[in-house]
Amino acid sequence: MWTSCAFTTKWGSRGVVLSQDLGLLSKQNSMALLEQVASIAQRYVAVILLALVIVRLLFNKYGSGLNSIAGPFLAGFTNVWRVFNTSFSNPAEDLVHLHRKFNSHFVRLGPGVVSVSDPALIPTIYGINTKFRKTEFYSIIDLWHNGKFTHSLFESRDEDYHARIRRPIAGAYSMKTVMEFEPAVDSTVELLMSKLDQFAASKVSFPLEKWLQYYTFDVLGEILFSRKLGFLESGTDVESVMSGIRFFTKYWQAVGQIPFLDRFLLHNPLMKRYGPDVPMLRFAANRLRERASWKASGHATKRDFLERCIEAQARYPDVVSDRMVVLYNFNNIGGGSDTTAITLTSLMYHLLKNPTSLKKVLEEVDRADKEGCLSKTVTWQEASKLPYFQACIKEALRIHPPIGLILERYVPKGGISMGGHYFPEGTIVGINPWLTASVHLPQKITTPLTDCHATVETKKSTDQTPTGSGQSGGSTLRTTNLPLWRGRILRYAVPAAIPWVPPQA
Repeated sequence: MWTSCAFTTKWGSRGVVLSQDLGLLSKQNSMALLEQVASIAQRYVAVILLALVIVRLLFNKYGSGLNSIAGPFLAGFTNVWRVFNTSFSNPAEDLVHLHRKFNSHFVRLGPGVVSVSDPALIPTIYGINTKFRKTEFYSIIDLWHNGKFTHSLFESRDEDYHARIRRPIAGAYSMKTVMEFEPAVDSTVELLMSKLDQFAASKVSFPLEKWLQYYTFDVLGEILFSRKLGFLESGTDVESVMSGIRFFTKYWQAVGQIPFLDRFLLHNPLMKRYGPDVPMLRFAANRLRERASWKASGHATKRDFLERCIEAQARYPDVVSDRMVVLYNFNNIGGGSDTTAITLTSLMYHLLKNPTSLKKVLEEVDRADKEGCLSKTVTWQEASKLPYFQACIKEALRIHPPIGLILERYVPKGGISMGGHYFPEGTIVGINPWLTASVHLPQKITTPLTDCHATVETKKSTDQTPTGSGQSGGSTLRTTNLPLWRGRILRYAVPAAIPWVPPQA
C-alpha cells in the first residue's frame, strides 16, 4: 500500500514537471512565432510606407496638372526644396536665374507652386477685384501677444475682415496726413546729419546701412509716437526690435514654404500659453502704455498716428481694441522700417557704384539750390520737383526690392489660363518683385541710374509692383520718408574716381 502510493507520487511529480516543460516550450514557440510575424510585419510596413511615400511624391510631380511647367527637378516632388532654398541660399537671385535658365514667365517651385515673372499679370493676380486669395504663407505672421493670436492688416486673409479693421484708420495713411508730420521728421534728418558729420570728422569707416535703419526707426517714432525712439542717439538696437524683425523674417521665409510646420513650432499651444511676447509687439504695447500714463498725468498729446488710433477706438469700439491699436502700430514698424532702410541703402550703393549718375543728382540738387528752390531742410514738395533724383529713388527700389519671395496667392475656383498654361484651382502662384526688375525688363529699359531719359512705357513697367490690392500703410510711410531724407546726404563729398567696393560677407 505504501509502495503503490510512493510510485504514484513519484510519477505524478514527473508528470507535473513534464507538463511544465511542455508549457514553457509552447510559450517559447509562441514568442518566437510572434517575433517572426512582427519581423515580417515590420518589413512589410516599411515597404508599404515607402511605397505610399513614393506614390505621394509621384502624384505631387505628375498629378497636379503642372508637369508642363519647367522647374528644378526636386521641386516638383516636394516643398522641402523651397525650405532649403530660402534657408541656405538667396531665393531672390536663384529665382531670377531659374527664369532665365528656362526662358519662361513660369517656373515650378513646388508640387503646387508656380513663380510668375510677367508684369502684365500683376493686375490679374493682385488687382483690387481679383479672386486670388492669400495663402497660409501669411498666417505665419500671426504673432502672439498676451497668449493670443490676432490677424493684423498685413497677414489677414479674409477680405471682409481686412476692410473692417482698416476702415477705422484708413485716413491716417493718406499722403495729406503723413505730410503733417514733416516738421517733426526734419529734426531726425538733422540728427542723422550730425552723426554722419562726426564719422566724417573722425575719418573712421562705419556701416551706413545700419545707421540708415536707425534713422528710419526714429522717423517712424516721430510719425507714430511723436518722439524719436533712441536708435540714432544711442547707436544701438532699442528693445531688440531690429533683431526681432530679422529673426521673424528668416523664420517666416523658411517655415512659410510648408506652413503646417508652424503649428508645431511658434504656433504650438505651449508657445501660445507660455511663450514670451514678440519684441516688436512688446515694443508697440509699451508705447501704448506710455501714452495712457502720459494722458493720465494730464499732459497734452500731439495728434500722431497712435493718437489717431485711439480716436478710432472711440469711434469703432467694437473693432478697435487695445490689442488692435498695438497691431496697427506693429504693422507700421514692420512694414516701414526695414523696407525704407533697404531702399535708402540700395540708392546709396548704386549711386556710389555709378559716379556719372551721382554727378547728375548732385548737379540737379545744386542747380535747384542756386535757383532758390530748396530750403535748408528740403521739403517733400521741393524734393518731388527733382525729377532725376526721384527717378533714382524709383530705380533703387526696382533694382533691389525689399521683398525677395513670391507673394503667394491661390488660383480661384474653376482654375485659370495664363500665358498658355492652365492652372487648376488651389494652385499657388505669385510674383517675386525681383523678377519684374531683373528678368524681362532690362532689355527694354533705360535705367535712371545710367540715363535719365525714359519712355512712358518704361515708367509704367517700373511702377508696377506685386504688392496686392491697394497700398499698404507701411509703403505710404516709406514713399514719404524717402524724399524726406532727400538730397541732404548727397551733399557729402564722395570722390567719384574711387571705385565702389562692397563690404566682404
